[in-house]
Amino acid sequence: MSILLRACSIAAVFVAAFIVPASPAAAETPGHVRVITDSARILRWLATEEVILHVNQGTTLEVLDEEEGWYWVVLPRNAHGTRKVGWIRTINVEPFTPPPTPKPNLRQEPEAQASVSPSATAVATPSTAEDKVTITDSRGVAVASATPAGAVNPDMFEDVHFERGHSALLSDDMPKLRAVVTALKADPSLVVDIEGHTCNLGTTAYNLALGLRRANAVKDYLVSEGISPARLHTISMGETKAKHDNSREETRRLNRRVALVPNAARD
Repeated sequence: MSILLRACSIAAVFVAAFIVPASPAAAETPGHVRVITDSARILRWLATEEVILHVNQGTTLEVLDEEEGWYWVVLPRNAHGTRKVGWIRTINVEPFTPPPTPKPNLRQEPEAQASVSPSATAVATPSTAEDKVTITDSRGVAVASATPAGAVNPDMFEDVHFERGHSALLSDDMPKLRAVVTALKADPSLVVDIEGHTCNLGTTAYNLALGLRRANAVKDYLVSEGISPARLHTISMGETKAKHDNSREETRRLNRRVALVPNAARD
């Protein structure tokens, strides 16, 4: 009888092993999520419970990091071109895969050019020439310039630098910022992309938030000097667009910066 009971116990163990499913592997953090609740809260920091924004159902967010029950996300651009970051509860969102960006069909370009009649080409040529700047040298000889009229020099402003882990403006860089103020007041058609950058020390999420704080510090100064916020668009690049070598501190420190990229006025 004992032999029979022992055999039944062994059989039960084998049956249980096949019936009980294996525990699922830990889910990977999604790259993007979509809000599934109405007016979900975005917190600045988990420790303070400070709400910086409420987002509507259907809003797509980029995920940078994950804590237990929370995602560290990047919000879509607001009306001023700024992308904020914050925390949202995982129960308020679902994984989402954005549709792929369509690639331009370059093969159609020659066909489009071939469809233009000779008369249309003749009309278009003078208007194209009007976009060029004509410079007269000291001898009165006209020299055609390849630079379109109204073009903006992307390197007209110098980078503003910061101490490690900080977003406070340094006194050494104030002349650079005053030069930006002067240029913007002289040309009301200019708008500026204010790009916050960091070195590679720290986590990706921390550096993205730090880059945004640096960009906003520059924006706040320019606004205090009379520049309209609508002309200033902040964005954080974090550590992703290093301009200098991150393997040595003497060059790594140069990546703790804000770049001011001028553009023509946007409609």
